[in-house]
Amino acid sequence: MYLREAEPHELDAIYSIGFDAWSGGVSYEEYLVGCHDSKKYQAGTWYVLIDNEQILSSLILYQNIFGLKEGCFGIGSVATPNSLRGRGYASNLVNLLKTELFSNHNCKTIFLHSDIDHKFYGRLGFVTVKGSDCMYVSRVFFDCDGSIPEYF
Repeated sequence: MYLREAEPHELDAIYSIGFDAWSGGVSYEEYLVGCHDSKKYQAGTWYVLIDNEQILSSLILYQNIFGLKEGCFGIGSVATPNSLRGRGYASNLVNLLKTELFSNHNCKTIFLHSDIDHKFYGRLGFVTVKGSDCMYVSRVFFDCDGSIPEYF
């Protein structure tokens, strides 16, 4: 298994992973059009966890947008296909990306907004910003002053 940036031809497959959670009741075709047209999705870089050329999990990475300060990154839309859930692929993906960012990209802090139980991300080292759905992990001491990035 390895981490890499998603290739453009993989976007439909990546978007389809989130259809069950994020479609909002629209048809699959309308959902895909919305994903392709999404300014939010266009602003980030998609990453995938791959094994035998199969996408096991995906997420999007943001920098210099949504109020993310210098040295800060944001991750969102973490998803694993239904048939592969519960095998640790999303955890593996997040951990590999954390290592990559902290080791090779001068990253100080990674933020996310958790729409799920915070325990999942807590097991990966993320800490909840009190009174919000925002969580962070930092390689240096980080004292959140209450200013958190916008929802992404």
